[in-house]
Amino acid sequence: MLAKYKRILVAVDGSKQADKALAEAVEIAKRNDAELFVVQVIDDLRMLVHSATPMTQIMAEESRIAKEAFNQKRQTIDYAKAEFIVKDGNPKKELANGLPKQYAIDLIVMGATGKGAIERMLVGSTAAYVVNYAPCNVMIIK
Repeated sequence: MLAKYKRILVAVDGSKQADKALAEAVEIAKRNDAELFVVQVIDDLRMLVHSATPMTQIMAEESRIAKEAFNQKRQTIDYAKAEFIVKDGNPKKELANGLPKQYAIDLIVMGATGKGAIERMLVGSTAAYVVNYAPCNVMIIK
């Protein structure tokens, strides 16, 4: 390992690969004594397009579900320097640009694929986008 990482972002979405990425990120954070940012980005555009329910209601429910999932993950993560973040927006742009700049991230860890297999075929992989546009190192977990 050439770099000592100080601020690590791991993207989670409830998929098995995201869980693997989280486990890997925790171990990297421990080895580097780094801060760990566990992030779930709720895709606000996808929610708007696929529902007749008011946007605020959808986002509130998605946020509640994400926070419940984080509370469960928090119990399994044995690392005091972990911060959990739920963010609304475009997952590709937030993970590649917004969050790394906002939190001065020097490593992004994420699964190769997430929950949205159909969307990935239509609009491209979030992981591929992050690899191409992130301002820092990106580790993809298979």
